[in-house]
Amino acid sequence: MPALRGRSYADELLGEITRFHAARGARRIGADTDLGNAPMAACFERAGYRNFGVRLVLTP
Repeated sequence: MPALRGRSYADELLGEITRFHAARGARRIGADTDLGNAPMAACFERAGYRNFGVRLVLTP
């Protein structure tokens, strides 16, 4: 929701999810977003995630 943007909620949630999995021994944590979702891509980058690929979903 536009009214809630810019409050770092996504950063906090991604951090908590990452810590949750890391504390349980996850050796690799992956996440993805739509190519056009620049705010979420920036959130991943701030959290230290790296871009590992591009997935194309083709439908008729």
